[in-house]
Amino acid sequence: MLELDFIREYFSMQVNEIICWWWVYINEISWQLLIAIVAYLCVCIFLYSILKKVSHGAWQLPGLPARILLVTAHPDDEVMFFGPLVYWVTRTKASKIYLLCLSSGGDRKRKEELWACTKILGIPEDNVTIVMSTELPDDQNVQWPTEIVAECILQHVECYKINAVVTFDKHGISRHKNHISLYFAIAALCIEKKVPYYCKLYILESVNIIRKYVQLLDLPISLLTASYWYLMTYDQKEIIRKAMTAHRSQYVWFRKLYMIFSRYTFINTFQELSALDLELDLQFDE
Repeated sequence: MLELDFIREYFSMQVNEIICWWWVYINEISWQLLIAIVAYLCVCIFLYSILKKVSHGAWQLPGLPARILLVTAHPDDEVMFFGPLVYWVTRTKASKIYLLCLSSGGDRKRKEELWACTKILGIPEDNVTIVMSTELPDDQNVQWPTEIVAECILQHVECYKINAVVTFDKHGISRHKNHISLYFAIAALCIEKKVPYYCKLYILESVNIIRKYVQLLDLPISLLTASYWYLMTYDQKEIIRKAMTAHRSQYVWFRKLYMIFSRYTFINTFQELSALDLELDLQFDE
């Protein structure tokens, strides 16, 4: 019995020692993690305070294109995803922005909402085109015909002598197939060398679900990884929020939360699309 009690006491001491060791270790890690989080937050705030006082000419699309064509899939894409870009371009007298929306969103009243939104954003009504086609349905599970979308974009580029086309990347922000269709359309034009020499192609970067909803906290990562970007201050964001309210049929509770937390209402990051990039991308996918 004495030996059994001794063994029990010994093991109890060992367990207590291990628990104490782990408690000290976890406590140290927790403090280090807290310090790292606070430091990162300070970096974010510092960058924001500096950048909001700096001219956007340093990081916007190169050469500040005179005519920019924004290609979207649905009414409300222009404000939900491209708000910072639209905000700054519409306030630059040297540039004009044209909006090509490839569907009416499945409801005629959404056309009126788009007109109201673009008026708030500062896009002239004459610069807005909405395509009505049964071959381009508003359906997240339908990928639109590349040839039709590419032809619509090319017609606009040639008609208005567009210097820069801006649209979604191959992930379409939320993997919405309508959004992705726009990427494949400009990719096809690029590969087939149909894009005029005076026009460049840019895609809005998709980010993971965590980065998508941390807004200010994504600022350092965005600056390190993006070639071109547009940043809004929290005061300027009020214009974007007001523009989104024009889409009354879509401004439901979860989109209100999106407008508060999404980094796409705070910063837009872009990459230039080239034939070489596409070839390497296709090889990687294979």
